[in-house]
Amino acid sequence: MRPEDPAWLDRLAHDLRGPLAPLQTASYLLQREDLDPARRQELLAMVERQTRRLAKMLDELDDWARATRGRLLGEAEPCELALLLDYALVGSGIRDARVEDDGNIAALEGDPQRLTQLLRTLLDFAVARGGISRIELGSGGGNARLEILVRGEATPDVATTLLSAPQREPYDEGLGLRLLLAREIARAHGGDLAIDAVADGLRMQCTLPTAG
Repeated sequence: MRPEDPAWLDRLAHDLRGPLAPLQTASYLLQREDLDPARRQELLAMVERQTRRLAKMLDELDDWARATRGRLLGEAEPCELALLLDYALVGSGIRDARVEDDGNIAALEGDPQRLTQLLRTLLDFAVARGGISRIELGSGGGNARLEILVRGEATPDVATTLLSAPQREPYDEGLGLRLLLAREIARAHGGDLAIDAVADGLRMQCTLPTAG
C-alpha cells in the first residue's frame, strides 16, 4: 500500500478523524459552567495533546507532498554529521547513548534541518521499537555512514515493509509516513536509507555523500 493508493487515502481519512472526536467532546464539555476545575484542566490538557497530534499528521502530509514534487529540501549549507547527530540525540531525549565514531570528520553539503529530521526519525523509531543497542558513525569512499542497531526481534518481511509502505501502526500516533520521509530526505541528498533484520533486532543504515 502506497500513500497514493485509494486504500491508504481511506485510512488517512480515518486517522485524521481520530483526534477530532475527543476535541469535539472537549469543546462541548468546556462550555459547561458547572464543570469541575480539575476536570477542566484534564480537558484542556487533552485538547493540547490532540491538537499537537493533528498538527504532526498535517506536517507529515505536507512533507510528503513536497517530496513528491521534489521540493523537500531547503537551501544547502556545510554541516557535520556528528554534530547533527548530537542535536538529534538531544531532541529525542537520549542522554546515555554511546556513539562509536571512526574519528573522521564527515562534512556534508545539505539541508541541516531536514538531515536532523532524518536522524530524529531514526532515533525516535529505535526508542519506540525497543531501544538502541549501538550507534556507529563513520566515513570513507566519498560517503558518510550512520548505522543504528535496534533491539528486539524482527523478521526480514517486517524490515522490508518499514520502507515500502506507510506503517499500519505508527510508533508515534502519526500517519506512518516518517520512515518513508526519512528515506526521501536521504535520497534527495544523493544518499539512501536501508533497514534490514539482523540476529538481535533491526539495523538501520543511512549513507550520505560527503562534501567535495
